[in-house]
Amino acid sequence: MHCKQFISISLFLLEGSRACLHDHIRAPRAQDVTEALRKRDVPTPVKTAIRNVRVFDGNHISEPRTVIFDGEHITDREDNIKQTIDAGERILIPGLIDAHAHVQSVEGLENMTSYGVTTVFNMACSSYELCQSLKSNPGLASLFTTMLAALGPSGGNPNLNPVSPELLLYPGKDPKYLVDYAFGNGSDYFKIVGAAGGPTQAQQNELVAYAHSQGHFVVTHAPSVYSYTQAVSSQSDILQHIPDDGLLSSCLIKSIKKHSLAGTPTMEIFRRAYTIQPEIIQFLRGNNSANASYENMVGNVRHLHDAGVPILAGTDAVGDTVPGTYFPFGESLHQELVNLVAAGMTPVEALRAATIVPATTHRLSDRGAIRPGMRADLILLNSNPLVNISNTRDIARVWAGGVEYGNVAKLER
Repeated sequence: MHCKQFISISLFLLEGSRACLHDHIRAPRAQDVTEALRKRDVPTPVKTAIRNVRVFDGNHISEPRTVIFDGEHITDREDNIKQTIDAGERILIPGLIDAHAHVQSVEGLENMTSYGVTTVFNMACSSYELCQSLKSNPGLASLFTTMLAALGPSGGNPNLNPVSPELLLYPGKDPKYLVDYAFGNGSDYFKIVGAAGGPTQAQQNELVAYAHSQGHFVVTHAPSVYSYTQAVSSQSDILQHIPDDGLLSSCLIKSIKKHSLAGTPTMEIFRRAYTIQPEIIQFLRGNNSANASYENMVGNVRHLHDAGVPILAGTDAVGDTVPGTYFPFGESLHQELVNLVAAGMTPVEALRAATIVPATTHRLSDRGAIRPGMRADLILLNSNPLVNISNTRDIARVWAGGVEYGNVAKLER
């Protein structure tokens, strides 16, 4: 059987429904965010030289050198340096990127930044005003977000995260208006929520094609084999989550590679669900749990990696905004790097999955690497992460856009 035939048939055979933790999030008020931002005391950035520092260049750790930044960006100009730091041959890596999280408060951004996470791709936002206020704040992680997602009338989300009936995507309804609405209200990318009862295959295809025609890219929530197959068939740019209810076929993986799609598997939410936080299982499994296993999830990540599919580090972290569930910001991304190495990545590949790969995949040319012209999103580490990836937890200092963050988290390795 040809791969195309297999993919089409599998959509009729497979059924599943999964829920992302954001389905149950209690969103803060926009005025609370504004007030919290007003109270922040942000230090004035000064032109800084970090000397005697070994730099991760995307593949190796360099010999000791000097890195200079002036304002938000790295520079090679050595004049008018106001502050000099002797790194003592410590290691400098780019600020980390969480490619799948749900931050809706200043506290959430502060937690991210304290762990060296300086860019966040937010996967849900119920308030244009709130998310705009969180996007770019000096000394805090940058936030990029999707606003309105494509939700079906019975795809698992509308009753828990209310959406006006006119914005739900019913079968047979032309979906293009949702794309225009989302980008007209501040979305940085468009999100489809794939699930049984969600947008049909035809609607997903049309959403992706129309978004692409407008110069935008698309991410799709796809935590089951059924929804993953739909997302791949639509050629959604980034596949969010990874199935745990079965193994992806070689035909499907070849299609992912052929169409240059990427994946953000969010292994950490599965690890927590299957090991230390069983209450998360209900959010993950929805109506279908018959074949679900942690081994399936890890196997699928391994197969994508072996096939050369770009993998982005993301967590699905929500902090304490879900009743009865705590899923920490920042800390969880460091564990995601450990998870990725356990699934077959090298430490170099895992670091790239949280720096240059998500930056490139999300079309951000100003971050993810340490070189002149790039944002001064930086983490100074006491230990070498290429020796042990858990050494990303051994943080000495953090800068977000050239502003040092004072309250750096200290984690056990």
